[in-house]
Amino acid sequence: MTTELRRAVALTVRSELVGAGRTVPWLAEQTGIAPHVLQKQLAMQLDFTVTDLAEIAGALSIDVARLVPRPADR
Repeated sequence: MTTELRRAVALTVRSELVGAGRTVPWLAEQTGIAPHVLQKQLAMQLDFTVTDLAEIAGALSIDVARLVPRPADR
């Protein structure tokens, strides 16, 4: 994942999380992603996996496509 894409995904995940009124610890619990890993992903230090994004989308009840920028947006 490029740095630009990593940043876009992390910012979108954080925005969706805030918009849902949820916290990072809540998301970690719902998805099974270790809290320290999720923190690093949101801080743009680690990439999200496809599985992570699917779990996050499921926890937030949104389509996974909302978490990744369209090619024209990159």
